[in-house]
Amino acid sequence: MNTTAIIEKLKQYPVACGSGLILVVLLLLVVLRGGLAAELTMKEAELNSRIRTIEENIKNASNLGEDVAALNALIEDIDSRLFNRQERAININFFYGLEDKAGVVISGISQLPQPDPIYADGGVRKLDLHSTLVYTINLRGSYTSVLRLLHELERADPLMRVADFQISSESSEVGGANIEARLRVLVLARKE
Repeated sequence: MNTTAIIEKLKQYPVACGSGLILVVLLLLVVLRGGLAAELTMKEAELNSRIRTIEENIKNASNLGEDVAALNALIEDIDSRLFNRQERAININFFYGLEDKAGVVISGISQLPQPDPIYADGGVRKLDLHSTLVYTINLRGSYTSVLRLLHELERADPLMRVADFQISSESSEVGGANIEARLRVLVLARKE
């Protein structure tokens, strides 16, 4: 067949020829762009993930100003409750102030010069923003009054805990026997 015969046949079926030509062009596009489709699909999934993250952040950011104000109020509250290592007399007077409430007699209070090793630098529970003050308190009173003092220490405004508690009986009488106790109290303090 010569080319004029082929052209005549193509003129008889123009729609089929046009469709065939479009099909060939589309197949070439699919072959040439096939790798790009996979890449674009991955990019679309990544962008959809980012959109979901942004939408979650928008939801979580609602009332953010109020949350920041509440956190700042909590920080101020904690800061107001911290002991200062340099205010030894004020710190020790705090414990003497609990003496009458609990009904005990405090015979001695000593503030140790260094923070508790467990909370110091290199300790297991290192404190980054605060420090601790360690107090040894020697006292005497009935068992009930010593327990009352422990309860007062728990309820106290400053952040503290009793780390060690030792008692010894002063009398063998049952009931009103006085006991001697030694407490090691850790108090959260301002970082130096």
